[in-house]
Amino acid sequence: MPLPNIPNPNTGPFERIYRRWLIQLGDLRQLLLQECRRLGDGTVRGEEDEARLSELISRVLAHYAEYFRAKLAVVREDVLILFGPLWLTPFERNLLWIGGFKPGFSFRVVANYVTNLTEEQKRRLAQVMARTSVDEATLLAEFSRMQARPTALSLVELVTRTRERMNGESNITDERIQVLKAAAKMLVQCADYVRCRTVVTIMEILNNSQV
Repeated sequence: MPLPNIPNPNTGPFERIYRRWLIQLGDLRQLLLQECRRLGDGTVRGEEDEARLSELISRVLAHYAEYFRAKLAVVREDVLILFGPLWLTPFERNLLWIGGFKPGFSFRVVANYVTNLTEEQKRRLAQVMARTSVDEATLLAEFSRMQARPTALSLVELVTRTRERMNGESNITDERIQVLKAAAKMLVQCADYVRCRTVVTIMEILNNSQV
């Protein structure tokens, strides 16, 4: 659900945070790849290997937690930025779903990269996928209701009008802006909760070598 490339003067600080975060994520990914190459076939051979993998995985999770903390600050300050993030590539913007990645995308990653799932793991993942699908449908329905309200501006129009207002070109009322921003904030926070819960639950089902 991306918006068009509408300039927003508030994107700079978070864009800098995101760029730095992305570089650090790349460094962590390289460490994980090095560890996988060291293990060869990916088999955890002892307590030392297990501890090393656990430490790296914990660092990755902490890094993602840092991203969501920074994102929460953006949600509180100007949630509209997340519906037209200029720091993403056009391809990434096309994948946007209520201010981030679609929660179900995590299951596609597992399906594409984890080939040694046990039957019990498959069963548990199917349960999580079903729950996530219900949550996605609920959030999408609420997003559609928000857009369909007769008195509401669309998010595209809201971003455009807000920019014009900053330039003194629009008389849109603060009340209408704040009502829609409040609805968007709640949606993004709920979507982020589902995103985080889904990823954490998947990682709890997988073992360290699969993660």
